Amino acid sequence: MKSKAKHKLFVNNMITYGMVIAAYIIMQILIGAGQVSSLMKGLLVPFCIYVIMAVSLNLTVGILGELSLGHAGFMCVGAFVGALFSKCMKGAIDPTLGMIIAILIGAVTAAFFGVLIGIPVLRLRGDYLAIVTLLGEIIKNLVNAVYLGRDASGFKISFKDSMSLKLEEGGEILIKAPRE
Repeated sequence: MKSKAKHKLFVNNMITYGMVIAAYIIMQILIGAGQVSSLMKGLLVPFCIYVIMAVSLNLTVGILGELSLGHAGFMCVGAFVGALFSKCMKGAIDPTLGMIIAILIGAVTAAFFGVLIGIPVLRLRGDYLAIVTLLGEIIKNLVNAVYLGRDASGFKISFKDSMSLKLEEGGEILIKAPRE
């Protein structure tokens, strides 16, 4: 009985992997033939991010059985740190290597904050756990309100607006929270 269940799960997983690989091949053929608009190419990026989020949420809620509302917050922290690294290293290292390092730095930072917040939170049970995981949403909202700039005197941060950074001549705004 257990062997049949494992075999069925294996077959279902292989079908899913096959569908993902087929979709990737089809999209590469369409992009290579010039049949995909720039709008569609732009929509593929958030689409893939949402697929990754759905898979990770399925792992937490569907397989582990834990209710978590903090995914977006930790993803936001990782994306923020990765984007900050990319922006700071622009022109200093190879773009492909920079992207790989930025992904790794973002993943490690998100994992670090997840563990840091998870140690005290996972002692809670039931509804209290769900309420506390809203902390991830708070983190996301804070990160979305950050203005970060860099000039000759170093990094400057503001939660008000980009003019509050008071950047010197030649300074640049690295992170603009909501667009002004």
